Amino acid sequence: MPPRLRKDGAESSPRTEGEARPGVVNLADARRTAASRATATTEELFRELEEALELLDRGLPSAAQQRLNQLLNAARRDPVLLAQVRRALSVTLEMRGHYNESLEAVRMYESPASRGALDAETFSSLRVQVGIAYNYAGDHPKAVGLLAAELREAMENHGSDRKLGAIYAALARVYRTINEHSIARDHINKALEHYRRTGEWRGLAEAYFGLAMADVQEGHYEPAIENFEQAANLVGERSAPYLLGKVYNNLAGAYWFLKRPHDGIRALEKAVGYCERTEHKEVAATGYNNLGINLMLTGEWERAHTALKRALEMSLEIDNHGTQSAVIFDSLGELCLLRGDLEEALGYLERAVRIAKEIDKKWYTAQTMRTLTRCYIALGRTKDALLSGEEALSLAERVGDRQAVCESSLLLAEAHLQNGDAEQCAALLKSVSEETSDSATDIAVAGEAQRILGMLALAQHDAALAAHYFGRCLSIFDMLGDRYRGARAHYWLGRANAATGHPDRAAEQFGLAVNAFRELGAKLDLLRAEEAQAALESEVAEERVEPPATTQLLTLRLAEAVASRELLLRELAAVIQQETRARRVLIAEPGDEGRFKVVIAHGYANEESAQVAATLDNVKTDEDRARLANELDARIYGLRAPNAPRAVLLISPRAQAALA
Repeated sequence: MPPRLRKDGAESSPRTEGEARPGVVNLADARRTAASRATATTEELFRELEEALELLDRGLPSAAQQRLNQLLNAARRDPVLLAQVRRALSVTLEMRGHYNESLEAVRMYESPASRGALDAETFSSLRVQVGIAYNYAGDHPKAVGLLAAELREAMENHGSDRKLGAIYAALARVYRTINEHSIARDHINKALEHYRRTGEWRGLAEAYFGLAMADVQEGHYEPAIENFEQAANLVGERSAPYLLGKVYNNLAGAYWFLKRPHDGIRALEKAVGYCERTEHKEVAATGYNNLGINLMLTGEWERAHTALKRALEMSLEIDNHGTQSAVIFDSLGELCLLRGDLEEALGYLERAVRIAKEIDKKWYTAQTMRTLTRCYIALGRTKDALLSGEEALSLAERVGDRQAVCESSLLLAEAHLQNGDAEQCAALLKSVSEETSDSATDIAVAGEAQRILGMLALAQHDAALAAHYFGRCLSIFDMLGDRYRGARAHYWLGRANAATGHPDRAAEQFGLAVNAFRELGAKLDLLRAEEAQAALESEVAEERVEPPATTQLLTLRLAEAVASRELLLRELAAVIQQETRARRVLIAEPGDEGRFKVVIAHGYANEESAQVAATLDNVKTDEDRARLANELDARIYGLRAPNAPRAVLLISPRAQAALA
């Protein structure tokens, strides 16, 4: 847990006897400090300014503000020093969320006539900060106008790379604030060009961070990860926990969109560690929210609930109607939705949408509208789901987030299917398939698409095709580590197997779904799976012969998995397990040190599968393979491809290692 924080954001600590209470000024100390600064040289005062800026890097703006306020009087005899102190104070107040005060600290430098004795570089840095302050104070047109004028002046007078880099970076921040992400990207790329020439680590790190944020907002998550990592590398071993906390928080967010929760949790462990060394609650709240949504994916819902409640507590301390609270209410709503607490979920989500609209954040509004649509579908409020789904899709298209467009289209497809409109459902699914590619991001979207395709096939009484889609859905979400969606795929695969007259397969899938839903605490899904399990047990069904199309579907299933090597191997193992009488299937491949590691194992406990993979390290010849196959009662096949690492497939017992 982070340290307890006061309302002003300063860290609380036990007081020793005789220590002044917070907010009580020790006049003797104040006089001594003022006297020492009155006799300090300009060089010493500039050194104090640098120390205050270092406090900002460490995420301690309260301490920095105290230093800067004390410096103001001493700096009045030097206009350049005074200007830089005021600029630093504006940045400090901005970090603390005091945006109007941040503007007041530098507003006197807004007019070109206020330059006075200031050199060009110092005056430009002040004007840039005025523009940024207007942006956060909510006057975006004025911010753009001032920064554009500063850019024209700098270009006409051949301004330095440092000056131009700062102006372009500031313009990118403004355009990102007003959701103009393509314009923000152009400006941040130009800033990056200038910072590369100066070699200034802070400017470079912030530029890569801005570029990564533009990637995230446009749905380009893999490039975003590379840019976040580059920003962290540029910071290196420097003491900059505030910036690193921001970087790792948002890196984890990109991992979440790629459905890589374990990578996300590792990033968040770093982020929260950095955030706890700062007093910046907003970044810490974001870290706890991101931790919560990653823990949701891995099925650690109690931990997720604790993290999200902490995030909300910190967010509401900052601002009752802030951006963070909208996102956190959305996360809490999703967690309640997964647990089956639908009315509680609806309350959180309606509040999230209302706040997101009030603060006019289109990206956040689109996100919260999608979750609200899912809630309406779960509640059976189909008309509401169609309306909110259309609004979410429209917002996603306006923001330019391709993945959000696909997710919104899938939600609409499910709502239309719930409404009995199979034709419209199929049309939306087709549009999604045309938009998706072979990226890891789209594999996650494809998993949801396969589920809805399977539901459509069941509605059209094609259970064999439905089983094909649900099998693909299961492999995808197992690979992505999404426990809830994997359990849901087991349930639907059970439904399809029951419809094709395979009660044994159906019973296995329902059993896996029931166990997973019970462990997760997904109440409504558990009830649904238990009812299906009970209905299956009460029926007497004879196993039917597979129709001829099954072989074609199996081939298609493997062909559709070639976007990812891991997914292809998982699909191969799933097909063999489902279509033979083999009790155990294992695929292993060489790891980083050349030792075999398990890619996927069916019918093995974790420790047992690891032991089997370890025995493969000793297989050097065909005789070794035959000996191991006899010991394990298995068939062992080498899997080779011209441009990919080798793998080994093991099927046991060997007598059942044959497809129909």
